[in-house]
Amino acid sequence: MKILGLLRFAFLLPLFGGLPAHASTFEAPSAEAHLIVAGGIENGAYRAALELDLPDGWHTYWRNPGDAGIPPIFDVARSENLKDFNVEYPTPVRRIDGAGTSMIYEGRLLLPIRAVPAHPGAPVTLTVRVLYGLCAEVCVPAEADVTARLDPATTVDPVVRDDIATFEARVPVRADDNRLTIDRLAFDAKTARGNADVSVADDGRLIDLFVTAPPKWYAAPPEPVAADGGRRRFTVALEGPSGATGTDGIELNFVLVEKDRAYEISRRLDAMTQ
Repeated sequence: MKILGLLRFAFLLPLFGGLPAHASTFEAPSAEAHLIVAGGIENGAYRAALELDLPDGWHTYWRNPGDAGIPPIFDVARSENLKDFNVEYPTPVRRIDGAGTSMIYEGRLLLPIRAVPAHPGAPVTLTVRVLYGLCAEVCVPAEADVTARLDPATTVDPVVRDDIATFEARVPVRADDNRLTIDRLAFDAKTARGNADVSVADDGRLIDLFVTAPPKWYAAPPEPVAADGGRRRFTVALEGPSGATGTDGIELNFVLVEKDRAYEISRRLDAMTQ
């Protein structure tokens, strides 16, 4: 089951404890949170979504928040008859401010959910606890605790189904046409830090490039550095866990955001010159 549990919640507490006093006591506006359900069961799974209505001027973060912020952290341990739980992330937008570069969501957000029952003929009680950052001039922790009943006998709601589909269409699809290459990699085993130079063939459709790293590794937001020879060039700062001696076996997931679609491409760093 793809769950980030209570240990991850505990891990994040020092991050919020380290906020300036004015931030930790700041009274943020409330963000409405709901679980919406398309109804029925499709290909062995229920289609649902976590709906967040973010207040004007406030934002939350993508699965890799960037230089500041935290990603949404999910706990579904109190659910019943749940075998597998997976959250999908629509493409975010890049935000640059005094804290650096972040990947964010604003306004109304749906995070599509795929919930697989342990016993397909029986309903699922889906209870989701999510911790996320709510940020404007300051960042404050926000938490939602929402529940929905997923029943195979429930009639499909076409309005909700189409609403979820709209955000599903913004989720990057896996497709690799060899447009993205890692041209150079440097990594210092003494500091467990390095950087990768990345280029993408661009025919005018490319809007932005995002990246995520495996657990315990950090990949900074790709920084645009040049555009030449029909390629867009970026540099990505990397940081490994203490004791990391190299990048063999490390895989980065890149998201290429285009005008009409987004694609996810993986690249292993094994064979790179270091």
